[in-house]
Amino acid sequence: MPVATPPKTVLLLGHTGKLGMALEQVLGGNYRIIGKNSSDFDATDFEQVRCLITQHAPDIVINTVAMLGIDPCEQEPELALRMNALLPRFLAELSAASGFALVHFSTDAVFSDRTVGNSCVETDTPVPLNLYGVTKYAGDCFVMNCTPQHYIFRVPVLFGPSGNRRQFVEKMLERLTTDQQPLRISNDIISSPTYSLDVADRVRELLGAQAPFGLYHLANHGTASLFDLMTEMVSQLGLDLPVLAASYRDFPFIGRKNTCTPLSSVKTAPLRPWQQAVSDYCALLRQDGGRADG
Repeated sequence: MPVATPPKTVLLLGHTGKLGMALEQVLGGNYRIIGKNSSDFDATDFEQVRCLITQHAPDIVINTVAMLGIDPCEQEPELALRMNALLPRFLAELSAASGFALVHFSTDAVFSDRTVGNSCVETDTPVPLNLYGVTKYAGDCFVMNCTPQHYIFRVPVLFGPSGNRRQFVEKMLERLTTDQQPLRISNDIISSPTYSLDVADRVRELLGAQAPFGLYHLANHGTASLFDLMTEMVSQLGLDLPVLAASYRDFPFIGRKNTCTPLSSVKTAPLRPWQQAVSDYCALLRQDGGRADG
């Protein structure tokens, strides 16, 4: 009888974040997943990162570790540079030396604003507006140029199971369920709201099909403001609380905002409409008693 081929080993950095949780859940049936987070290693200590990779000898390294948020990056630029640009460069250099495939995640924040109705595709030239976008684009460039065996997946604002209540969607859901107060949400920040589990499914498909290495945009189909997204969630969850439209200028901020950066792809089919994905996520939340962490 033929000997079964053992599953490939995936070292998943940041496995307890929103995207990491989705990837661990979806890829677990096809790969041997070794998940690591900040309790296991310090991502700013590259020697620790090297030791992890040497110890586990993975076939694929998936990096979901990043410093997120426009204002946090403006406040700690050196840390943002190290996490978002130099860590991906280091991983790419190790990929080139050791032969593992590197999966790197990027963001719509590498682009400048579009007019409504126009989306950002893989062939568009990034023009970052803030330090977060600059450091993420630097990471993209390092990965592209330091290793041929790479996938770069750019994703927009994500919703999905998460243990981090500080990100936008989770923070808003927390306020809805605990404060019982109306929400004021920006209606002038336009994106392509995307379900983390849908992203993970497409990553699994592309890896399984051995799609050509390179850059891909992964986003649910359609565009929406943050106000649209939260209004849809409130409706799907059956919450009797008003969501009020506001401008992002009504809230304090430091860095320049990306106000219209929806993503679409010329290299892979769009994910399902974002409203359908919100419906599935809200069904999961209702099943779990309203918890956003799955």
